[in-house]
Amino acid sequence: MRQNFTEEEWTALLQAPMEAVMAVCLADKVDPISFLQELIAGVTIVTEDLRRTDLSGDLMPALVAALAEKDAKESLTGEQLILKKQFELLGIIQTFKKSKDARDRAVESFQVISAILDQKVTGAQATEFKTWLMSIAQRVAESQRESSFLGIGGSRISEREADVLKALAEALGLTA
Repeated sequence: MRQNFTEEEWTALLQAPMEAVMAVCLADKVDPISFLQELIAGVTIVTEDLRRTDLSGDLMPALVAALAEKDAKESLTGEQLILKKQFELLGIIQTFKKSKDARDRAVESFQVISAILDQKVTGAQATEFKTWLMSIAQRVAESQRESSFLGIGGSRISEREADVLKALAEALGLTA
């Protein structure tokens, strides 16, 4: 499956899960602790998804295997590897002047990914990958209660997170 893509296309597909995490984490202006908790949850969600064994077809197993292989090359494992990924994502986030710029980049990346998938794989494979990306974004959005006080009250997904989720889904062509 890997041979169907250019190096640039494959890299974009491999970066997509963290793009989803970044977009959702930057949806709201929250306190630094809530932001970091959501970021940690997002990186953990992606890392845990790399252990999935229920993937069908050719594309998803190939992508998950490539991401897992990249992790296996690291000298770190477990919590240390997750922490390293968190710092890498924070480093990427710091390159943007405004959080809106990072969210816009994620949406643009998803548009590119959608075009790549629509040209290079079957409709079922494209939909499976797009749905997986959106499931990551959704789970990150649900990971922290928004506008709560000591975890009481608030909503599972804020209005701004819902807007980002909608923009990502539209970029992937998953909305009517």
